Amino acid sequence: MKDFGITLVLLMAALAVGGLFGQNLKDPVNLAIMTFENMDESDEFDYIGTLASAFIREDLTHGEDIVLVDRDRLNRVLEEQQRQLSGIMDGETTVQIGKLIGCDYLCSGNYVVMDEEILLDITLTQVESGRVTSYSTRGDTEDLFHLAAEKLVSELTGRKVIFRTAAPNRPIIKHVLKKPGTLKFHSYLIDARIYIDGEFFGYTTGDKRNPTLIELSPGEHSIMIDLGPDFGFVTLPEVSFDKWHENFVIESGQTLVLEDKTRHFNDWIYEMRRLIRDDADFYNGDVPVLKGKTEPFTFTDRGGNPVSGSLTVDLDNKDNAGGITARITLIYDEKSEDLVFTCPAGEKKEYTETVGLVDLEVSLDAKWEGRASADWDLTRNDIHQGMHREE
Repeated sequence: MKDFGITLVLLMAALAVGGLFGQNLKDPVNLAIMTFENMDESDEFDYIGTLASAFIREDLTHGEDIVLVDRDRLNRVLEEQQRQLSGIMDGETTVQIGKLIGCDYLCSGNYVVMDEEILLDITLTQVESGRVTSYSTRGDTEDLFHLAAEKLVSELTGRKVIFRTAAPNRPIIKHVLKKPGTLKFHSYLIDARIYIDGEFFGYTTGDKRNPTLIELSPGEHSIMIDLGPDFGFVTLPEVSFDKWHENFVIESGQTLVLEDKTRHFNDWIYEMRRLIRDDADFYNGDVPVLKGKTEPFTFTDRGGNPVSGSLTVDLDNKDNAGGITARITLIYDEKSEDLVFTCPAGEKKEYTETVGLVDLEVSLDAKWEGRASADWDLTRNDIHQGMHREE
């Protein structure tokens, strides 16, 4: 009984093995991949056709159910066909080529570059029946080719595969192969150092009307100007100091014009500090000299807070014969300050008043007989010249 059981097990195993080896397993598919044709009038992007066939071939080598036809054999057949048919390629010719090289399917296609994207058309021809399957895909990275290979595998074997990856993909269109663009750079500075993309390029000439021409590849770039620690650009509202720099984009075959905004830091500060500056002259007998002249002011402090107000000035000499009296109302963030300043005849007086983040400076001059003058300045006191050397 024991021997019978062993015999039965061996017999079942033999039948199973025999059944397995007796199955007609599906034969691999023989596929020929042709170089894809550039449909653009320019030959600038001919290289993309070679890239497409190379990437797709590489992806399809990862499976055992697709066998790729040797490229040398394919090229020899194509050369012969081109000699016979003067380069004409139609469906019938494609089938003929497939039969000559002994493949089951022949993959061909074309592409066109549209701005920064590629439209790829793929045609898969079954040699035996002549049946044609076509589909299109578009993109601007290597995943365009990986996606095409995935569709081919699905069509030929029914398998679902993914050749695309989550890693960043390199762009297909190489900007180095595009026509360069030009940066036209105007600067009044003499011998300032020019840096393009962080690399030293040359020096400014000081001739603002004669720009420096810089040829660059299409894409994003940066420029920085260095004329020492006292020159650059001021960032607001915090009032920080740095060398002037700017990012820009160069288009293929186009010219971009940029103007240098580098200035001495004290020039920036001088303009930002001054809020109001005015003056008036009068002669004896002019009563009143100036009546209710109001000037508004506004700025953003270094903390990003808006500050606003106004300055109203009255000038006369009715109570100060030969001299001058200034009556000033300073409104700072809705708070009002009334100020009175006088200057006797034959004298000159200077006054300073601080309210919040502003300083008021008043100069009254009555030294000259029969004539007097007044000057007033309102400036910010949260910034000052030379502060860039302190930070």
